[in-house]
Amino acid sequence: MAKEGVLLSTTKILLRCLAEVGGIGVDFFNLIYDVKFHRGWYVKGGHSYVLEMKKLQQEKYAKMTLNQLRRSNYVKARYLGNKLIVSLTAKGWNHTLVAKLRYAPKGKYGYTVVIFDIPQSQNEARRQFRWLLKQGGFVKLQQSVWISGGDNYLTLKNFIKEMKLESWVNVFYGTNFLSLPK
Repeated sequence: MAKEGVLLSTTKILLRCLAEVGGIGVDFFNLIYDVKFHRGWYVKGGHSYVLEMKKLQQEKYAKMTLNQLRRSNYVKARYLGNKLIVSLTAKGWNHTLVAKLRYAPKGKYGYTVVIFDIPQSQNEARRQFRWLLKQGGFVKLQQSVWISGGDNYLTLKNFIKEMKLESWVNVFYGTNFLSLPK
């Protein structure tokens, strides 16, 4: 998941999991209901009590992390009945895409190479695409040619299709370069 020696924060890990899974329904209330209305079911002491207490602590930590993500505008949450539905915002999608690019496993087919020629009439798209490549760990080889050692081909292919940039951007694997940036 992360490069060797790099630790991801819990917030980034949860954000990445939400992106991978897509729209997630999170139900925190069944256990709380059981604790509140069926107290006799929990016997204080013993292994099962310790396990239940650990589970409650993990759920409390997950709630705190979710609230932090909501305050930071990475996710939005709404209730559907008694289920909590969590989805990524545009800011959340951007950061998870950057994380996917930055922490992609090393490419087994060489470098991922991106060549683009986005017209000036699409200046904002060009600026955002450059930002994405830079934040995603790509290195500028020359004007509008960027490379990464990570296997980012499929991630970029899907992004380019979704953003309708296919006619201006090309992504491929490259192995034999005369010189690479340092």
